[in-house]
Amino acid sequence: MKVVRRHIPELDVELERLEAGPVTVTCIPDMANVAWPAKAIFPGLSRSDLESAAQRSPAGTVDPEGETVRLSFNCYVIQTPDYVALIDGGIGNDKERPHRPAWHRRQTRFLDILAAMGVSPEDVGIVINTHLHADHVGWNTRREGEVWRPTFPNARYVVSADELAHWTALHRADPEEQTLHGAFADSVLPIIESVGFETVAADADVAAGLRLRPAPGHSPGMVVVSLATGEGDVLFLADAVHHQLQLGDDSIVCKFCEDPEQARATRLSLLANAAAGNTVLAPYHFPAPVFGRLKAEGASYRFHPLDFAEAGEPAN
Repeated sequence: MKVVRRHIPELDVELERLEAGPVTVTCIPDMANVAWPAKAIFPGLSRSDLESAAQRSPAGTVDPEGETVRLSFNCYVIQTPDYVALIDGGIGNDKERPHRPAWHRRQTRFLDILAAMGVSPEDVGIVINTHLHADHVGWNTRREGEVWRPTFPNARYVVSADELAHWTALHRADPEEQTLHGAFADSVLPIIESVGFETVAADADVAAGLRLRPAPGHSPGMVVVSLATGEGDVLFLADAVHHQLQLGDDSIVCKFCEDPEQARATRLSLLANAAAGNTVLAPYHFPAPVFGRLKAEGASYRFHPLDFAEAGEPAN
């Protein structure tokens, strides 16, 4: 495997691409390297906690003085000889999110980036929603006039059956409520009512080499996604880990985890297995560089990004 940087000058964007034989995985941050108030996501952290976390986290990802942590919202495009898949759909454009100002009525060039990669919306054959939170489903749909339509009209939209059932029940119980900050109405329901979701078990095989693994806790039916490349496995972490600081302190749980103890148990199991298997991780919320492996350090872990190579160099 190797990781290369690809600069797209006309869009002034640089992408990270993992290459493993005929398989490539490209990270497209729908929102990149944002300074997020630390207590808005990890409310129990004190200034002292942040200072300790800054020592064990990559430079610049924790700011104790500003009390912020750096987050990205990373969508991953898998290209193989057999299919093109999108893992998670980011925040999306034009979404009404008044209670999340950073997500509200955004205008980004996500589809232009896909086009620059040579991928049209019609080329995408699989969209996997690891869970249905608003920052993971936005590009499920795009606005056409006053109607939300599937962004990827030929895709199988895949989600775990438990996840879809949970949020559908909440929406039906109170249709006027802004379920998922409004994302159910504009990014989930339009899929249900058009192409439909393919609901699967949390450990389903989705395509050749592409498998779901259960990861409950953050949301009831969340999954992570495993990709077998022939040169090693890649694990797309979804929201099992939100920030590198959690790797060094297993007591830190995101405030948005519905079952904190289950989320912690899920994270510890996934990290232990990934470290033991030398698995390449593709985190959803880590800022660049995003592809890396874990090294155990006592009872904790440290994230080691893969080295970058120039296009054409042999795999590292």
